[in-house]
Amino acid sequence: MEPANAPTRTHSLKRSWHLALLLGLSIIILGFNFNSRQLLTNDDTRFPVMARDVLAHGHWLLPALPDGRPHLAKPPLVVWLMSLASWPGGAVSARTALLPSLLEAVGVVLLTYWIGRRLFDAEAGVVAALIALTTVGVFSFAHSAMPDMALLLALTGAMAAYVRWETGGTSADLIAFYALVGIACLTKGAAGLLPLAIVLVHTLTVAGVAGLRRLGSAPGLVLLVVIAVPWWIAAAVADRERFVTGIVLHDQFLWYVPTTGWHWRAIGEPIGHAVAITLPWCILLPVAVRAAIREAKTERSRHLRLLLVWLATVFAIIAVSEQQRERYYLPLCPALALLIGWWHSTLAWRRRVWAFAGAWITLVAIGAVVDTIHTRRFNEATDLAAVRAALGNRSVPLYATDVPELALTFNLDHPVLVSKNLRFFQERVGPDGRLIISDRALAGAPDRSCLRPLARGVLDRQPFTLVIKAGC
Repeated sequence: MEPANAPTRTHSLKRSWHLALLLGLSIIILGFNFNSRQLLTNDDTRFPVMARDVLAHGHWLLPALPDGRPHLAKPPLVVWLMSLASWPGGAVSARTALLPSLLEAVGVVLLTYWIGRRLFDAEAGVVAALIALTTVGVFSFAHSAMPDMALLLALTGAMAAYVRWETGGTSADLIAFYALVGIACLTKGAAGLLPLAIVLVHTLTVAGVAGLRRLGSAPGLVLLVVIAVPWWIAAAVADRERFVTGIVLHDQFLWYVPTTGWHWRAIGEPIGHAVAITLPWCILLPVAVRAAIREAKTERSRHLRLLLVWLATVFAIIAVSEQQRERYYLPLCPALALLIGWWHSTLAWRRRVWAFAGAWITLVAIGAVVDTIHTRRFNEATDLAAVRAALGNRSVPLYATDVPELALTFNLDHPVLVSKNLRFFQERVGPDGRLIISDRALAGAPDRSCLRPLARGVLDRQPFTLVIKAGC
């Protein structure tokens, strides 16, 4: 006769097996081609450059860019993580800059499994986690040095805390939700409030306005403020005018508020970005949504409504924003994966698990080939060898015109400042200065007679020339 706790032990072993399997697969897949793709844009290199400033000068609270000015547009949580990852080696490399994103992506996969298991069952959780792992968005941004994966981890963690609270949890879970919203705000500012928007809309749809009282948690709200607000105060003190007009008004408000009016692109662009970030699994989303709507009168309807609200709220908020970027739609990935994972678990087909496994393995194999080819072609479009040789180890003033200065700073390991045009360099930079100028800007310059080329190079398919003054 089996002991009374045998089912519990079996259940625990099964859960541990699922977690071990997902952890192993996440590390293998997300680690594929890790650090093989160069960081070649200002967006990709901005935070690694600031992490170097932290290690070199100790500017933990307000990391600075090469011009010496603190970067106030985004909170520094991602910079801190990169700095900590780089601390043992004493230097920020592409590998240490990317490592936090990879680990955050693993966390997103495991949290997706936990949410699916909590809302539905183990099969739905495993399938959802494997789908999230192999979306274009999660895989791509696991190899990115931008803060989007950190935001996604905090958002998914906040939703996991809310799910636990909604399914028999305690007030501690609601407090954890608000704390994680605060952490999300430390990654990208106002975008970190997305999980709060999702929860508010979900509560309104299931309980009406009166249900909003349930979300009240004084300790949780205090914790959110304590986590999210102090850095903004420090940033305002550091440069009040630039912070208020350039950061709060432009980067955190007008950046998202639509100002150009309605146009056809406002419809097509958001849909295109949402599809691209959730490929290849988005092709199953219409079927899963239809099945979820049919379940409206069943016991599962409340859980399914949360996923539908998650998808709809994120898409609606980002779609109406003035600025459109594919990465802004990354928070769709876990919700899409969970909805499809649930739909898969409801299929009556006995071989559905084997069919999914076969399709998943095929997609992973295709993705590996595509990523390898694309990475090789991407890297081949950059050549900085001649510029590195020309600069050597000399500490000379280096400027850039019409070439991403932060990408140059990171890859040359030399501070590069912006010269808005050739005239600025000729009139305001001393004779020992160097200028990296794009060939198109150089060709359009009215007077090039006093410039001597030192080396040529290419950055992300953009040819440029390193020049020095000669007889100016």
